[in-house]
Amino acid sequence: MGEPEQDKTVDSSHVEHPARIVYGSETGAARAGTLAALVEYLTCPDKLDASFNRTFFATYTYFTSGTELLQLLLERYDCALPITSHSAQSAVWSDQIKPVIRSRVMIVLNQWLEDFWVWNEPKNPETQKNLLKLQAFAQDSDSSILQQKLLETIQCRLAGVEPRGTKRPLSQPSSIATTSSSSSAPKPILPRKLKPSKPQFLKLDARELARQLTLMESCIFGKVQPGELLHKNWQRKESLTLAPNVRALIQFFNQLSSWVGALVLAESDLKKRTQIIGHFINVAKTCHEIQNYSAVVAILSGLQSAPVYRLGRTWAMVTQRDCDTLEPLQALMSSEQNHRIYRDALRRAIPPCIPFLGLFLKDLIFIEDGNPALTPDERLINFSKYSMLATTIHTVQRFQEAMYCLQPVPELQEYLATELQQPSDLQKMWGRSCELEPRGRWDKNRERDTYTATGGMTTSMVVACMVFDD
Repeated sequence: MGEPEQDKTVDSSHVEHPARIVYGSETGAARAGTLAALVEYLTCPDKLDASFNRTFFATYTYFTSGTELLQLLLERYDCALPITSHSAQSAVWSDQIKPVIRSRVMIVLNQWLEDFWVWNEPKNPETQKNLLKLQAFAQDSDSSILQQKLLETIQCRLAGVEPRGTKRPLSQPSSIATTSSSSSAPKPILPRKLKPSKPQFLKLDARELARQLTLMESCIFGKVQPGELLHKNWQRKESLTLAPNVRALIQFFNQLSSWVGALVLAESDLKKRTQIIGHFINVAKTCHEIQNYSAVVAILSGLQSAPVYRLGRTWAMVTQRDCDTLEPLQALMSSEQNHRIYRDALRRAIPPCIPFLGLFLKDLIFIEDGNPALTPDERLINFSKYSMLATTIHTVQRFQEAMYCLQPVPELQEYLATELQQPSDLQKMWGRSCELEPRGRWDKNRERDTYTATGGMTTSMVVACMVFDD
């Protein structure tokens, strides 16, 4: 069993390390342990493991409650000299070890309250009681900068306001962005006469459509809170309360995908129908260039939905140039080898970026369902599982750290919002497809003869969207 490298600030070699904690032999990171041991490691006097602390507070609701955790931290603050220690070690403990532990407790309590309290602790009488208990503790503690900071944070939480220094969402308060994020944003590309009531889709520049869709989606993505991604909250019956922004993002994705298919099928003229497909391909190309991968997948899903996919005569008329543009986008979003090409691109991406959230949701489901809560042998908390969950959530947060430098066009966003909110009947879309191109020789080489909702590339989003089946 490996030990983590020690960044020693205090000589605590005489103090016994927690007996029920397991470290990784290669990384030295905590892999499993009892709750008490994990709390001790959280406030370890000779090492401050920031990564462990973030993971612990991001996921503690899986293995303990706020009330129990608070009690353990307060007990840790009042820790006594280990029973096995000799009397000669008492002075070292009192003068060197215990003050550091107390400082660590103050630090992690403040970290909990500032960055993790809101999305982990529900607004109920028990939470209020815990805050009052913590306030009494802070008032009785030794006067120090840490104690004063903690007391200020507690008072902010009791008053229902955000403490200073707490990270705030970067997004606008609604899905319509109305202000420019920077004066250096590129000038919008608009037709000479933009009719706010009903712009003509083909006359709207594909790059500008992509920009406005990206601004709208980034407003929703930026508001997703880490707690919405825990416990599969987006799939639960209370998801409207527990994961409102994840649901809104999924809804935006589904609406965009449906709109793509509906707009193609609404055109009776074969030539114009191929032009609409080509225009959407160019919108997807720009979305890819500005790293809005979510919109890329949504547009491709609409184009590869069964009612559109089966239009053999229409696809035969799509220009070679558009087909050449489409092919690398399809390759990027291929599901082969667990979306390897897309995952590699995402690892290299520098924010601003809107990832395809469905893949993260699928990963979270697999981590939750595929790993036990306790280790099978010693029945310790399987902290490796929660490290994987936290890593996935922190990746999502990384892409929320920067805003797009684009100039909103309210008239164009209002048009898009109206179009996206149009109800779509999938069975009617299939019927319309068969009306445009009756079944015949164009169907023979097509894989799909019966209606399916989306293409194979969006399997993970379909899994994540099960919430909408209720």
